[in-house]
Amino acid sequence: MPRLSKIDVVSIEDLATAEIERIFTLADEYAAALEAGKPPAVASGLVMATLFYEPSTRTRLSFESAMHRLGGAVISSADMNASSAAKGESLADTARIVSGYADLIVLRHPHDGAARVAAEYASCPVLNAGDGSREHPTQTLCDLFTLRRKKGRLKGLTVALCGDLKFGRTVHSLIYALARFGANIVAVPTAGMDVPDYVLERLAAERNYNFSTVTMDELKSLAGGLDALYLTPSAPHQMALFTGDAPLEKIPTAEPPPALDAFYVTRLQKERLQSKDAPTSEYVRFDAHALKGHRVQEAVVMHPLPRTTELAYELDSDPRAVYFEQAAAGVPVRMALIAWIIERSGEPRSRTNAQNAAIVFKSAAPPRCASPNCVTRFEAGYLRPRFRLAPGVDRNLLALRCDYCDREMRIEFVGHASRRRYYRYDETLHGYVRQWIEEGTLAVFDSVKQAEEEGYEPYRRGPQREVMDAPAIARALDSMAEQVIADLPDLTGVSIVGVVSRGAILASRICDLIQQKAGVRPPSAAIDVYNPAETVMRLDSAESFVAEDRTIVIVDDVINSGWTVQRAMTALWQRGRPAAVKLAVLIDRGHRAVPIRPNYVGKNIPTARAERVQVRLAPPQGVAPGRARTQDCVVIYSMVESLKEGEDAG
Repeated sequence: MPRLSKIDVVSIEDLATAEIERIFTLADEYAAALEAGKPPAVASGLVMATLFYEPSTRTRLSFESAMHRLGGAVISSADMNASSAAKGESLADTARIVSGYADLIVLRHPHDGAARVAAEYASCPVLNAGDGSREHPTQTLCDLFTLRRKKGRLKGLTVALCGDLKFGRTVHSLIYALARFGANIVAVPTAGMDVPDYVLERLAAERNYNFSTVTMDELKSLAGGLDALYLTPSAPHQMALFTGDAPLEKIPTAEPPPALDAFYVTRLQKERLQSKDAPTSEYVRFDAHALKGHRVQEAVVMHPLPRTTELAYELDSDPRAVYFEQAAAGVPVRMALIAWIIERSGEPRSRTNAQNAAIVFKSAAPPRCASPNCVTRFEAGYLRPRFRLAPGVDRNLLALRCDYCDREMRIEFVGHASRRRYYRYDETLHGYVRQWIEEGTLAVFDSVKQAEEEGYEPYRRGPQREVMDAPAIARALDSMAEQVIADLPDLTGVSIVGVVSRGAILASRICDLIQQKAGVRPPSAAIDVYNPAETVMRLDSAESFVAEDRTIVIVDDVINSGWTVQRAMTALWQRGRPAAVKLAVLIDRGHRAVPIRPNYVGKNIPTARAERVQVRLAPPQGVAPGRARTQDCVVIYSMVESLKEGEDAG
């Protein structure tokens, strides 16, 4: 048999609606053929490899059963800890090697976007059997197939999603698919387990689709009946995945529908929870009593299994309980998916979710994906973060989507690399940004601080005034040193960490002052929050920096939004758990996007949003000043927010 065409299914969006319908038609045929004991051997001569970096029973065995029943062969690595991955082999190399042994790869992996990486490096088709908390498209095919067989349609059904909607990859794939097929969704999260904002915003931006969020009590009060009840297990079977993203503004939701057609409840994914993520109310449990009443008389109970305490065994005898049928449907559905790929071999096909070309950034530190579980953070030896423009819901922020894990970033500041100018983004810059992408001159920044650290200037300055001279800065630093000494009497357990670059200069000066006043010099270090490696370097010694059980004083020149400090804290925690973290800033200008308040402040200078506070410091002794000023000062100048029509940005 000739080599299969390179058709990868990494996301449910990789399949067009007509292609999903064709797979369902084939699944109906294969279900009938299995019942008759005569499945066609359309995969004779083909070999499928199953690579599972996480535990699996149903997904792996149903894929392998599907391939065997189609007449193909299977090679399997059910435990990647017993493979070369345990020796440090990269995912890319594994995909390259295995695609030389097999005609098709089925991959499960704990990191978001891993399936996309495997698809890029493998020469044969790759099917995603679950990657991190991102998607599980073949499970969604099974779910939709079962629901359609039981209810006769997908379009127009109203589905209530209940429980832990935050961490489940199956839930996220199902949401995208239900929206595509014209179903209505009502979210009923357990407290704190809401659908992630990036899922909501993607639906709103790409499909102009949003849904209601209600409490369980509100759900019970809704009129109408239920067509399906879908539960997922509470026992862990996936690797722990955590996120530290700050919450974004919620998308407005529509009014809840007057009736419900389906009920889908997710498991509490305990293996992904930190203490801050634990639900604040009792988790849902379903038994026979839960299915009494007119609202659920026609409901079917679905569950991808395995189950634990959230689904009572007494429901097994209820004719509406179809979860074992649902699990069995994994074989004909996955047979159909494999057969469809064979059927399409030789035909030209482009990705259904084709996007603009990936962006080549011109900046010292390219942006990094916002997801702490993105595969680019774990395969950094050969993967660089890669983004594309995404349709955003906020026109005053540039939306970028990670090309691997699909997580979106909102960029406030952009720059032109040739002119070394930065701009606060708004919709008037959209056309310019597209031009800069084509030219390869786009730079993006987390903050004004990062832009200035990389040598960019605002595209236009307004009036400038000096608010502190060198003696005033010296007095402010002296006061900050006194504050630290008064607050932390045991200085032997204190370390001072300055944020590169001005914060590091200030940290060194504060250490000098503490030594003069208290006779103790705390260890000092510099942290580069924009370096992909988040390097922490000792300033006073060749020894490695130790954060564990020490009181860390982070020093920065200006606190504005707080994002820089948050990054510094994240990097420090990767070095160990400090006993406490304090913040010292020369200038507090009063604007914060995250709830971080400095402990030690040199001067409070309230400013308007369009104003910029810039600290200019003489370089440390022995360092050539270059273009830097030789006198310390603090200046305030206004920033022109955006370009006017007709102005030249590039």
